[in-house]
Amino acid sequence: MPDKASKWITSLREGIRQECGEGWMVRGIGKGLVQKVQLTVRFEDGNRTSIILGPKAKSDPDFVPWVGTSAGWILKISADISLIMKSQGKDLAEAYELVKQKNESGLNTALDWEQLARKFKSHKTSNGKKGSRVWNRNYRTPIARTLLILTGETSVSNGYSVLKTLVEHHEGKPGSTSQRLRVQYAAEFLRFAFKNGANRSWLPPENLNTFIGEKATMDQLIEKGNKSEP
Repeated sequence: MPDKASKWITSLREGIRQECGEGWMVRGIGKGLVQKVQLTVRFEDGNRTSIILGPKAKSDPDFVPWVGTSAGWILKISADISLIMKSQGKDLAEAYELVKQKNESGLNTALDWEQLARKFKSHKTSNGKKGSRVWNRNYRTPIARTLLILTGETSVSNGYSVLKTLVEHHEGKPGSTSQRLRVQYAAEFLRFAFKNGANRSWLPPENLNTFIGEKATMDQLIEKGNKSEP
């Protein structure tokens, strides 16, 4: 009996069917734990055609693996390919080339973080007044701080260094709610950026615990207090 697909895979496949059609399918292929992403289109006559999404070499820094953090990117690029196929009558490979050309001539050549931040805000506030309240209460400050890091003089070149700098500049209590949310909202923005054209290097790590930290236990606090006594 085949293993049950992970929730992110099930959700991704359902999203692609809704955006592109019933004949559109994605899966991971290749040997080892890190797999490539294969997009397949099955036509009404039963014929199929497939392509690999992203660079084919795993050594390429922009290689897109078959993992949960790639799901948003996979869904968006599949929808973009589907739109070109339907509107311009291109086949799968031709449509993908046009999508890649468009992306390479846009954000990836001169990444505009401020534009991405505005796009992210619009995405989060699209739910009317409720969305605006959530943005102002939860996202506004963390995203503004993240944007300062991305556009400032501090040298950051990937998602890991962005979150590391964010924690260092705005240090909170390890494991605290404020620390956790600060990191999670910044990571969400970086994933959104990847989905909308940023190189894969800007993706945050899968596990954010390194940046969030752990709450100190009562025994640790008592021990720290004892050490501070003369």
